[in-house]
Amino acid sequence: MSTSRSKGISDGKFGVWLRRETWRTMKWSAVALVVGLAVSQILLVVSPAVSSGWDRLNYQLSAVALDQHPLALVRTFGTRLQESEYGWALLDAAAPFNVTAARKKLHQDYPEVASVTNGVPAVPRAAKLRSANPAAYDARLASYLARYNRIESGRFTSLYQRDDLFTPPNANVKLGILITKLFGLPDAFFFTLGAILMGGLASVLLFSIVLTLSGRALWRSRRPARFVLKLIVWPVLASTLVWGAIIFMAVAAALFGGFTTNTSAVAFCAAIPFLYLLALMPLQLGESLMLKTPVAVKWDGIDRRKPRGPAPKPGETIPPIGGA
Repeated sequence: MSTSRSKGISDGKFGVWLRRETWRTMKWSAVALVVGLAVSQILLVVSPAVSSGWDRLNYQLSAVALDQHPLALVRTFGTRLQESEYGWALLDAAAPFNVTAARKKLHQDYPEVASVTNGVPAVPRAAKLRSANPAAYDARLASYLARYNRIESGRFTSLYQRDDLFTPPNANVKLGILITKLFGLPDAFFFTLGAILMGGLASVLLFSIVLTLSGRALWRSRRPARFVLKLIVWPVLASTLVWGAIIFMAVAAALFGGFTTNTSAVAFCAAIPFLYLLALMPLQLGESLMLKTPVAVKWDGIDRRKPRGPAPKPGETIPPIGGA
């Protein structure tokens, strides 16, 4: 593992650095607040369409703060793993190894097929559909069976197929199902990422900014020194910044919600300098606590490793070497 090209945040003491950076952050936050208020007022005056877009952006930011905070994303990730069955076959690029999602998509593509019994599809309106176009019906049914067999062939049948659905599986089966969830980690990640993208522009804006701020702070820091460790710390630090942004927007809504409902975007704009300071604080503290390399002292030519004689008693003089 190679070290990253970190230059360090500061070589000064943490207290001095914190006071200096807090004052600087307050000034930048005030500037961002004034600019955000001015831009918002200008946009509201330009046209009603821009005004409605501004209202929608503020609403999306509030919705993201309530529904897509880090704990909600962790629950989304865990729920996807818990409610899905996974196999070893790569069924879909968007939902890899997910048997449940593949079955659901198959049912959506072929709604006329109710179920499959002993390898034979059960179609309630089979006679009517076949009489309309027999060749197209047979080709569609063959395509359905091919996809169905591909899905079923990639399942861990011995783990998920039980005769008694009302009796919980034993410990060995539970351990086996737990191992299958490892195949579902990419699927749960893509699903959570899709939930973030579904939040609209506000969700993408929020997570992009916190990832950029935390990434820049980590790149400048000497601790952690390894690039791999920086990648591990990065999402944790970004999650902390998301909580900071949510707190800023909540405080703004509590203080200024009676004057205007559109407080989220301006509060988030003013919070960006504080979010960057929040990302720097633990890294700077780690740098200030790390051991400094002692300065090398030049040797004065005296070998102090040799044993010395006893110290003279009071009033006693030591004769010179070789006699008087």
